[in-house]
Formats: sequence, C-alpha cells, structure tokens
Amino acid sequence: MIKQIVWLILALISSSLHAQISYPPSRIAAKLNGEALFQFSLSNMQQLGSDKPLSAADQLAQMLRQRLLAAEARRLYPPEALHPASRIAFARDTAIEDRLASSLRALYGKEIEQAVKILPGSTLKSLYTEENTLTAAQQQAVFGPKQQINLEYALNPEQINQAKEITLLRYQLANKGSLTLYDIYHRQNVQGRIELYAKNQEYLNQQIQIAFANLFTIDWANKKFGTAAVNDYRRSLKDQEDAEALMKIYGIGDQHDRSEHLEQLAKKTSPAEIADYYRKHKNEFKRIAKVKARHIRVNNEALAKTLILQLKLGEDFASIARQHSMASDADKGGDLGWITHQGALNWVEQIAFSQTDISQAFRAPVGPDEKATWEIIKVEQRVEDYQAADSESVRYAASAQIALQKSRAQFKRLLDQQWQNAKIEVNPSIGKIRLN
Repeated sequence: MIKQIVWLILALISSSLHAQISYPPSRIAAKLNGEALFQFSLSNMQQLGSDKPLSAADQLAQMLRQRLLAAEARRLYPPEALHPASRIAFARDTAIEDRLASSLRALYGKEIEQAVKILPGSTLKSLYTEENTLTAAQQQAVFGPKQQINLEYALNPEQINQAKEITLLRYQLANKGSLTLYDIYHRQNVQGRIELYAKNQEYLNQQIQIAFANLFTIDWANKKFGTAAVNDYRRSLKDQEDAEALMKIYGIGDQHDRSEHLEQLAKKTSPAEIADYYRKHKNEFKRIAKVKARHIRVNNEALAKTLILQLKLGEDFASIARQHSMASDADKGGDLGWITHQGALNWVEQIAFSQTDISQAFRAPVGPDEKATWEIIKVEQRVEDYQAADSESVRYAASAQIALQKSRAQFKRLLDQQWQNAKIEVNPSIGKIRLN
C-alpha cells in the first residue's frame, strides 16, 4: 500500500494507493499506464516550477498526478467548461503554443540565439521563402471598412474562409510551411483583433514575426530533443492547466473561487445540515452586535491629524470634542451612544463598527459643491453576539462551506479511484518516488 504525494495546494488531501511501480530505461522518466513521460518534460517543469525547484522525484510525482487528473478532467468536462471563453483571453491552443515557445526560450535561450546567429545574415528572415503584404482590398474583404463600428471583432464563417486563403508568409523549417491571415487572427485576443480591424499594418507585421519566432523555437527543439519529447512537454503543460482547472471546479486551491459544481452542491444543502454546521462552527458566525462610540468633526484635515496625535498622547476624547468638534453633539463630548447592528447605518456608524479604538481621520463623502469635513471616531465599548441561526447570511456561508467539504471529499474519492489501478514505471536514475 503506497500513499499519494501531497501536491502543492492539495496538502489537505491524502490518498491511499495501489499503484504498481517499476523502472524503464533511457530518456523516459516514467510510464503511466504504458504511456511515456519524458525526462525532457520532467527537467523543464522542474526548472520552471518555482524559485525552489522540487526534487526530480517529487516533481515527477506531481506530474504523474497532473496527468491522471487531466485525463479525468477531459473525460468529465468539455473544453469550454474547463477553460471558459473570455474576450480578453487567447484561444486555448494559442496559449499553449505560446507558453511552450516562451518556456523553451527561457530555458534554452542562449542556444536558440546561437542557432539564429548561424543563419544567413543572422536573421530568421533568411528562412522566409515568400512575404506578402495585405492589400487594401483584402483588408476590406475580411475586416470590413475601416470606419465600420464592430461590437464583437469576430469574423463570420465567410470571412474566416477568406482569411484562410490569404497567405502572408511562406517559410522553410524542417518542412515547408505558411502563415495565413487567419493564423494571425486566431492568435489574437480582443485587443489584438481590434488592431487588425483597424488595419494596423505595423501590428500585423509584428504578429507575423512573433508567430514565426515561435515556430522556429519549437522546430529547433524538435531537432535537438526529438519531436516525441517536445510533444510530451506540450502535453505536460496542457496536463498542468487541465488538472488545475479540475481542481478549481472542485474548490481545491483558492476557496474563494466559485464554480457551478460548488454552487449546485450549495443549493442542495439541507436546513438540517446548515443547523448542524452552525452548531459545530458557531464562532464563525460571531459578529459585533453594538458599539458605544464618540466622534469629533472638523473642517480641516491638518487639524484632524493634530487632534489624533493629542488623543494618542492621552488627551481626553470628550474634552477635545467639546473644544473642537463642529457636530451638534459637541457639548456632549461627541457622544454617539450605543450603535446597534440593525437597519441602515450612516457612514460614521459603519466606520464605528470597524474600529477598535481611535480611528484615523476620515473625509466625509460630500458632494462637489459641499465643504469637506473630517471625522475622528473612538470606540469605547463593543458587545459581540452571533448571527441568527436562521438568517440568510448563515444559510449562505454555511451552505458554501458544506458544499466545499463535500466537493473535496468527492475529489479525494476521484483521486483514490484514479490511483487504484495505476501502473507506474519510473526511471532508476530518478530514484524512488514518494507517493505519500
């Protein structure tokens, strides 16, 4: 019986396993159910992981877990559920290819620079076999008139087909290839598409160069490390993102992230479960019931700061209020009395509930034609109690926590099931991986 390694933010979850482990040779770091995980991927992920990289064994254990979780994520959810579309985000395949290329440059930048230097003219352009400038007619056919107002900046099917027919660049790497206008369009988020719709030729040329630089980087890696190794590294990047997406759905990690899965579990929480949670976690629902406070109102921020200094040196708050406050209760030493947590509170009362002693100077939220004033607040007493067991705030908070507990239990069962029959083969050079 082996135990699953606690992977980073999964520290709260442990799984007992029945994984079978043996050791294959050569460039393969491990095999998971017969599928290879390359040493190239392991080394790259290890170096890029953090300021304090994991050991090879711990990094491998993490990647094996990610690979299993990613496979389960793809089985359970369509891509749009794992990675919801966003107008400001890049297409999923573009984001992965960009991350692949940028990480390769981060790891092997000097070698890649040297590969460029030995090209004719020490330039990537020496690999171009044909460059075409987008004509005004082509621009208008695909993106419409320049003055046209667009809400979505998205091509329709006919425009997409036209963009695919417009070749902007032909090149020679390991194989001949080309970049079309659609290839460049597909690489853009909404900000980039706005530039294309605006007929920004300089931006288009820049994007062609970036796209080709990425292609060159990946081609260089394919030649140096082998296509199979690079493809596995690409898969490892996808595995990491898909595994994290699944974790987010189940509420693993940042518990403030909400998901439809958590919301559905929360909706199904029964009153009995909420009552039980409230009874066992009553301190989570503690609140300030009322405060006894005083205040000082002045029309000068500098004066307010001077008074605060005097108060912190021990001057009597009520006396200072009588001498300097502009408020109608100045003769009472600025006494606000008891402020209860009921009904609508004015802004001074709201601040009083958040203070523990003497506040800083708060500027009153006055209108543009009103003269500003500053408030200093002192809380003299605080009385605590608990939110009502049948209140909406208790129902919401308790059901959210119950849903999170249920979801994490479901996630643990999912992990257990995945590892139950996993066959893991590990390269002896890595050492024994700890799955606990």
